[in-house]
Amino acid sequence: MYLHADRLPSGTILKDFDICIVGAGAAGIAMAQRLANTSLKVILLVSGSPADRGLPDEGRQALYHGSAGDFLQKVDPVFLRRSRLNMYGGTTNHFGFWARPLDRADTMPRPGYRDAGWLFDERELAPWYIDAHRFGHFGPFNYDDMHFWERVLYARCFDPLPGDKLTGAIMRAQYEERLHDFQVQFREQLKSAPNITVLFNAHLLTIKTDENQRHVIELNCSTIAGGKAGAPFTVRARDYALACGGIENVRLLKLSGDLGNNKRDQLGRGFMVHPLLTNAARVYFDQPVPSDIRNFFREQQIRLKPSETARGEYQHMVAPLVHPELVFEYLTFNAWGVLAPTHQTLLDEQIGNFRIILYFGADAASTIVNLNWEQTPDDASRITLNQEQVDPIFGQPVAHIDWRLNETDKRSAVRALEITLDYLRDRGASRQEMISDVGGGAEDWTFPPGEGALEAGDHHIGALRMSASPADGIVDINSRLHRTDNLYIAGSAIFPTGGYVNPTLTIVALSLRLADHLKAVAGRR
Repeated sequence: MYLHADRLPSGTILKDFDICIVGAGAAGIAMAQRLANTSLKVILLVSGSPADRGLPDEGRQALYHGSAGDFLQKVDPVFLRRSRLNMYGGTTNHFGFWARPLDRADTMPRPGYRDAGWLFDERELAPWYIDAHRFGHFGPFNYDDMHFWERVLYARCFDPLPGDKLTGAIMRAQYEERLHDFQVQFREQLKSAPNITVLFNAHLLTIKTDENQRHVIELNCSTIAGGKAGAPFTVRARDYALACGGIENVRLLKLSGDLGNNKRDQLGRGFMVHPLLTNAARVYFDQPVPSDIRNFFREQQIRLKPSETARGEYQHMVAPLVHPELVFEYLTFNAWGVLAPTHQTLLDEQIGNFRIILYFGADAASTIVNLNWEQTPDDASRITLNQEQVDPIFGQPVAHIDWRLNETDKRSAVRALEITLDYLRDRGASRQEMISDVGGGAEDWTFPPGEGALEAGDHHIGALRMSASPADGIVDINSRLHRTDNLYIAGSAIFPTGGYVNPTLTIVALSLRLADHLKAVAGRR
């Protein structure tokens, strides 16, 4: 059911819900979709409107303006407003749903590199990964089946050589708007589900708890009217899940009295993104690289026809579509190959995980090296409140991001490029030139607008990390605040580590896992 908060009388108390989900991006919509048509009464608070598409209303988006520390100011001064959207569907409105699960090495501590790890490995997430995979209509969950991908892409990765530190890996993307915009894909399901209330123009201001912050009592909310704060209202539920993104979740907890913080003051600390050097180096070969190898690294549209039997194979469709409507019989998405380090390489080199995209030129004998890599959790990289700058609607302090790269992060990037250039030299590269300057400390690297400049990826990770003990993080293995018995966090802020892959597939998997946990908890009551 769709409702509009601006049609509620001022001071309305909405109550008797089993679960209140705050935020309707990838995490919030995934949870609501999972809980639709169950016995649980769910309310989904949406900042935007049912008609949201493309870009958000400028006034509402102004709530996401904030301030950046010195380093982030040099890299991307508009990072906060650019890398997140305050609207129905959230950032799914402007992304291509690049997908791949975390690697095994990403979930484990790695001696000499980082002590942090997940409380479970990728096998624990497998059932939810498979379900999350269906959100992108990506076909079989077979990222490691290189025989399948070489056949579908008409491609092969470079031939392996003894001692290789890199291997091929597969990425996928979904650019079809009716699929990657989650509010479009699941609109009718959420609108018609009798147990789901989708409440629009609903903005959470603060979370009210008991005196000891052990239990959430209610949410203090407001509408926006004419670009200003509108009517206040209150929401009460048995359990609550914040799904407002990796930055806004932190801001809301801080606005609510540092809710969830621990004795080590780790609320908002360990903020990570995936740093990018999209034009790190240029490599030249003496002769054209074979087309099937170049095909491996070329993003291609894939059309698969699902099998008519449960265990049958997907059929790759290449024939032209005589009738355009036939496209609806197929699963259509994009896929391509990248280079990534082997597990043993990460252990031996003691560096972060990374991904290399190769962009071959028209001459087929030159390529640009694109690097994306993993950061280490660093308490000095953090999200705080800027008490000197308030948002233009509700007058609350904005988020301040002090994002940093430390020496370990720098070493990971430098070593990743060295390994990659060695790998390509062994495959016939005769000349290589650096575009990005990665000498000195990270503060001395190439910054915009220079060619090969360092970029901050749009993935907000780690500031509410999952941990076994309250002394080491903010949420437990079930994504619940350690010291608050009915408040959960959905999204990539809870990731203990980031790996190199885009986080949305893992965000959706964890959100589905959280929804199933809340259903199980309700069943035991």
